[in-house]
Amino acid sequence: MSIGLGMILIPIGVVFIVLSIFSFQKNEKPNGYGLLIAGTVILSICILLLLGMYDPYRNHI
Repeated sequence: MSIGLGMILIPIGVVFIVLSIFSFQKNEKPNGYGLLIAGTVILSICILLLLGMYDPYRNHI
């Protein structure tokens, strides 16, 4: 279950990072920084889910 959630979060994180790059090109720095931070956090959570370091369903048997 966590691997599937990690796979779903990959495109969302990439879209946020790409949108932040476009925001930096238009000189909208507050929007760019916010999207960059959001994309980085989503991709970090995705890595934890894919590697199995974080499993939200571990205690639910």
